[in-house]
Amino acid sequence: WRAMGEEAATWLSQLQSVSNWNFENKSILLQAELHYLDGDLELADSAYKASIKSAHDHKFIHEEALAYELYGIFCLENNMVEKGTKQLQMAIGKYTQWGAMMKVAEVRSLMELAGPTHKIPN
Repeated sequence: WRAMGEEAATWLSQLQSVSNWNFENKSILLQAELHYLDGDLELADSAYKASIKSAHDHKFIHEEALAYELYGIFCLENNMVEKGTKQLQMAIGKYTQWGAMMKVAEVRSLMELAGPTHKIPN
């Protein structure tokens, strides 16, 4: 999976050079996930935030929602409970705005599954 992610990151980087508007947030989000995989939590945290900002600035509501969702999971998995819960709530709001009610239900289920410990089961 790692090799596929790195290959996709290279491909997205090339696409970003052609159309920054369309591909910046996607490229940054994938970088966030790769930083997380590498255990570089500080770089991952910054990249998640940058992806959310890029998606917001470029008016990609659905991709902003996805970035909030993944950031929320990242936070919960790394014991940043309050921050993670807030990110997942933001994801729910963006998915609702986009009209993706199945995703709203999925994220709500994820929050319920995390329960009072707010830990995402593997």
